[in-house]
Amino acid sequence: MSTEGCIAPNSKVREEIMINKYAVAAVLAVAMAAPSYAATIATTPGSAASFAPTAGLLINFNGMTPAPFTLTNNGNSGIVSGSLANQYAQPLFSDNTAYLAVRAGGLGTLQSSVAYNSVSFFIGSIDAYNTVSLLDTMGNVITSYTGSSFIIPADGDQTDPSTNRRVTLTRSGTDAAIGGIRFQSSQNALEVDNVVFAVPEPTTWAMMFVGFGMMGASMRYRRRSTKFVTA
Repeated sequence: MSTEGCIAPNSKVREEIMINKYAVAAVLAVAMAAPSYAATIATTPGSAASFAPTAGLLINFNGMTPAPFTLTNNGNSGIVSGSLANQYAQPLFSDNTAYLAVRAGGLGTLQSSVAYNSVSFFIGSIDAYNTVSLLDTMGNVITSYTGSSFIIPADGDQTDPSTNRRVTLTRSGTDAAIGGIRFQSSQNALEVDNVVFAVPEPTTWAMMFVGFGMMGASMRYRRRSTKFVTA
């Protein structure tokens, strides 16, 4: 019987299959060890501790917006300090420095072309008519939240820690990476400070690259070691 065109199941091919299995297992192990992103919203009631910024790239509105971000304000949105009756109010537990206030019809956008996994911010006197949108690196909206997504009731109480809190939004594994955030409000007002963007853990990415590298190397090895035999 002719075996022309058939692949001989030699020991090198079997060895290559085992290498490929180990590479896949390494990638799966990293994926299983990664944190679950099923819950995309985490909130902490207001306090001096929760007002303090978390680890990452900080935007506190006290000076120039740090690269790679740009801040764009449209309509009734801008950097302020203190409080103005019926317009905006300094977030509870604030450090008495500048913050971003978005009034009725206003729009404040922080945007970069760099990808991040999460963004955290302290939002003051949360109202149901406040809207926060996550943006991708091209400025497209990934998803949007209202004040009621962060606390119920979102009644704008300026002296209640429940309506002045830190919010952390973490993308799911299937979402586009976060490139920016947009704050808007249909009435007065939305106040936000100490915005922090966080990137993936370098060690996690390094392990994934090693796993994918092993897979690629094993595929190249298979192409070199496969032999065709004929009768």
